[in-house]
Amino acid sequence: MILYQVHHMWYETNMVAECWDSILAAKKAAPNVEVKVVICFNKQTYVEKTQDGDSTEDYFKKHLDHSLFVDKNTEVVIKTDDDPFYNIGDWRREMYDPEAKYTVWGETDTILPRDIFAILDKVEIDQPHLLTFAGRPMWDNTWDVVTHEKLLGYSKPCQCGSKHREDCIELLESPWKYKDYITQEQLNEFNDRAGDIKIKQVPWKIDGSTVCISGGMPTPFIAPGMHFVREDTCLENFCRIKNIPQVCITTRLKGHNYWHPKKRTGTFSTRKDDVFKMYADESIESMNKFLQSL
Repeated sequence: MILYQVHHMWYETNMVAECWDSILAAKKAAPNVEVKVVICFNKQTYVEKTQDGDSTEDYFKKHLDHSLFVDKNTEVVIKTDDDPFYNIGDWRREMYDPEAKYTVWGETDTILPRDIFAILDKVEIDQPHLLTFAGRPMWDNTWDVVTHEKLLGYSKPCQCGSKHREDCIELLESPWKYKDYITQEQLNEFNDRAGDIKIKQVPWKIDGSTVCISGGMPTPFIAPGMHFVREDTCLENFCRIKNIPQVCITTRLKGHNYWHPKKRTGTFSTRKDDVFKMYADESIESMNKFLQSL
């Protein structure tokens, strides 16, 4: 069994239909593979407030007739302001099945290679590991180890160290920069031309999207107390410390739309707000203590 889990914040609701369409298409492409989907609808407003001050209760209602949502193998978890602060770090720490062949980290802004579940069903590695799918050229060439093999050679060496976040990347034709929006049709067309499946062990490098965690992983691999921010960094460093290998499918591109045009709807809140920074600092402090304890 493969567990595909995804956490949706209320302000991401304009992306969920695209996300679910992609999951459903991947399931249909692998009809003999058992895939369980678990979705978290997070309606909390601890960090992000609605623009008009209204409740977030209605944000998901228009999507509840989607075919994925009504599938018997889809489970739904709802978080509201009646619950303590809860976010993607909590979700990813708790929603791991050590008995599943893989637990896959979905993201609302990510569409999937159509053959993802068929690939995961066929891979056989006899030890705990991370499996990732290839990405597009990123901020700098340190990401080349997990970049699709047909898109290598476009990143520039990073010149700005730990402060580097933006444009150390050459201009590529859309949609092949990580900042560009890629559709499912474009992703399928690219992957259909990519050839046979190739898998190789890589240095640890993950961005949190479509990370596939094998069964048997020691837990916890995300620090207790991490609610959000850097939970992918925590997993990456955990595996580095524990010498748990990472492999990458270098010939299948994932469609992680970092700058999705519908990413934040109905809120003026940003990552620059004080409340975001407060919760982020708490998560980073929890991560550092946890990793130091290892």
